[in-house]
Amino acid sequence: MLVRFLSGRDEQVTRCRNTTDAPTISQLYNEPDLLATNPQFPHVLEVFRKGIVLRPTRAAGKMYPEVSRAYWDAVHAVLTRKKSAKQAADELQVELQQMLKIAAVAANGEFDKTAPQKR
Repeated sequence: MLVRFLSGRDEQVTRCRNTTDAPTISQLYNEPDLLATNPQFPHVLEVFRKGIVLRPTRAAGKMYPEVSRAYWDAVHAVLTRKKSAKQAADELQVELQQMLKIAAVAANGEFDKTAPQKR
């Protein structure tokens, strides 16, 4: 019951009016009264629909624990200043490519045509 209440339309409208929390109900992104207090909503909705990647579970499959650990190790190395963010990201990319045998995508989103292709 609590989850149903918190995820319901009325509660999400209330939170949107009082905070900058993004709703989970897509129709609320077009409500004129909510857009008045949250003009960023159209952009947020576009990002959710086109550009958000939540977790690499589909690509990782049964390798997810190893992939998750590799991400954790890379972030930890940056936060503890053992590696620069660029170095950790570059090494993580190589490690994930080896683990998952996938083609590379550069930091700018460009596909690396020289990387090995998954067959």
